[in-house]
Amino acid sequence: MLRLSIHRAAPGMVLAAPVLHPDKPEHVLLKPGAVLDTTAIMRLGELNVRMVCIEYPPTAYLMRYVSPAIIAEQGRLASRVGACIDAVSGNLHARFDFLEYLTGIRSLMHTLVSDPAAALFVEDIVEAPQPLVGHSFNVGMLSLLMGLRLDGYLVASRPRVHVRRARNVENLGIGGLLHDIGMLRLPKDVLARYFRTGDEKDEEWQRHVNEGYSIVRGRIPPTAAAAVLHHHQRLDGSGFPRRARQNGPPRSLIGREIHIFTRVIALADVFERSRRPVTGGGMVVPTVRALKRTLELVRGGSLDPVVFRALLTVVPAFAPGSVIKLNDERTYVVTAWHPSRPCRPTVARISGEDLGLDQSSSLLGPMLDMRVRPELRVVSAEGQNITEDLFDEISPGEFDLRTPYPHGLVEPCGDTAPFNMPLDGSKLRPPSKRAG
Repeated sequence: MLRLSIHRAAPGMVLAAPVLHPDKPEHVLLKPGAVLDTTAIMRLGELNVRMVCIEYPPTAYLMRYVSPAIIAEQGRLASRVGACIDAVSGNLHARFDFLEYLTGIRSLMHTLVSDPAAALFVEDIVEAPQPLVGHSFNVGMLSLLMGLRLDGYLVASRPRVHVRRARNVENLGIGGLLHDIGMLRLPKDVLARYFRTGDEKDEEWQRHVNEGYSIVRGRIPPTAAAAVLHHHQRLDGSGFPRRARQNGPPRSLIGREIHIFTRVIALADVFERSRRPVTGGGMVVPTVRALKRTLELVRGGSLDPVVFRALLTVVPAFAPGSVIKLNDERTYVVTAWHPSRPCRPTVARISGEDLGLDQSSSLLGPMLDMRVRPELRVVSAEGQNITEDLFDEISPGEFDLRTPYPHGLVEPCGDTAPFNMPLDGSKLRPPSKRAG
């Protein structure tokens, strides 16, 4: 399996994973095994399909990172998000079916839990004409994936809640899917100004969190509604909205005052905005660049560093199967990734000719673990130069979810360690029937 941009796809290549319709993600455009031709490639490009997974015998084992079942569940949930946003867009007082949302999230969660190796975020599921649909779904999906990895940290962050409820991330997913719904109530000139400038200090634009809260309050569980209101809060107190106090002027929430669900959604939102900048006209930047931009805010003290560790476990800087170039001017395929050293994957050399039609005789070069090859570095990924986007830890264990953070925001609850989620997902638990 190779992940190729649609621009590198060639007639005769065989799909290894389904391609969903970008505007109607519940529909499959092309099934695995479909042979690409010139017409199909042109059509996929017109529909803004960015990436395709193609069969490549030497790396067939990488298919463990791709699950058609997960892709299908994502498509169904993305359609629900689009329907909800379309309904509210047409009628600000429209009601949406919370139970339908909850059913979709539970179904997706069970699928993620059953196939943890494929529970990754590596590409867009939806490329809808309404940018809010794609952004909302991606933030919700990222929040769910990170929540499942943060298991013990959720427990430690919610010491007054029963352990089972503390681990339940259904409400986290709902809050993530609906976090920006208040944007639908902003005047068109305010939205146009924001998409032109990306200015998050614009007080008129900041009203979207209050507007969103007024839409969802009483319709979804309180923790999800609170996340809609507070997803722009920052640990250092630089976020919004400001909260009135009995003694002293209004101020933003700080540190532990920010619910763990809100901290997860806030980081997912920042990463997604970094990956697809508001002022970029829909352009998607390389994943490693978006990760680095998010990391800068983490190191600056505004985003939760433990949540960022969880992000690295579900968002590979260089996804398995992706084609990259190293500083030796050779082309490689990523065969393994390491969340604690995100910019130093394991790779195997591949020649340009190997991407042609005669794949039966294709061979990979030896595996190179870049963690022990410091002279090697990635210079190109996703078709762009990323030499300035690489990053590494500045202290031992900075990116390792299994290493306790010395300046954490919470204290362990009882005998439950706050960082007990293994990177292989072996302790992922199916959700309980009761929302947390």
